[in-house]
Amino acid sequence: MKITRNLPEQLIVENRPWILSIALVAGGLIFFGIGLSVFLGGETFGLLFMAASVIPFGLLFAFARRVQVLFLKEQGTLTFRRRTLMGASEVQHDLASISEAIVQTSHGSDGAPTHRVALIIPEGESAGTHPITLAYDNFSDHHGMANTINTWLAQAR
Repeated sequence: MKITRNLPEQLIVENRPWILSIALVAGGLIFFGIGLSVFLGGETFGLLFMAASVIPFGLLFAFARRVQVLFLKEQGTLTFRRRTLMGASEVQHDLASISEAIVQTSHGSDGAPTHRVALIIPEGESAGTHPITLAYDNFSDHHGMANTINTWLAQAR
């Protein structure tokens, strides 16, 4: 996740899961290649590997999700744009209704923390915690991202 634009009138935060997407495509191609090689070698067992190559491609449809969050001062809106291989969605909120950005932390079974940034809307129709990304990770400076968003929101008010 990174900030692609930070201007007084506009803040854009984006998450493009390139590493995850490339890893899933590579995994699917490797399984298919192994299966094809084994099958062409005369073993029907290779068909199992070829069939298993569908799994990473299915995960690609489920988890490869581009997220763009636009904080627009002049329009007074916050826009969440999410795009997957299955389609796109867009949700708007009133910029004035956002109280702050926070960092949510989750601990896996090994105890290692992962994080995500979420926006807090304390009241109104959209009240609640709105995570920017649905998944937790440890690839970005989440605390720095939350601080940048909070600084921009304070300046925009």
